[in-house]
Amino acid sequence: MAAKDISVKKYVVRLSGEEREQLEALIRKGKSAAQRLLKARILLKADVSEAEKAGVTTGLSRRWRPAHRWFYRVRKQLVEEGFEAVLSRKQRATPALHGFLTARKKPN
Repeated sequence: MAAKDISVKKYVVRLSGEEREQLEALIRKGKSAAQRLLKARILLKADVSEAEKAGVTTGLSRRWRPAHRWFYRVRKQLVEEGFEAVLSRKQRATPALHGFLTARKKPN
């Protein structure tokens, strides 16, 4: 039984020059949320337009230690939802329970 070929990628990341510059500036500045910075690093390392390398993701997951599935989800989100969706947080589908918490009366 042959091992599954992990170099075949369903979602290939190809960044434009402007997108690369924006990600590099974000990382250089370092004043964003940690998850946003990690996603920016993942996208830069997974970009195949700069250097057509195979197997970049496996090297990333070995070096940074997050789950391999996380790299897959970041690439998938870029391809399906776009560049801005990867770097921004998803909006809540339901409102917060602010009224529920403030409606309780404190015992006297």
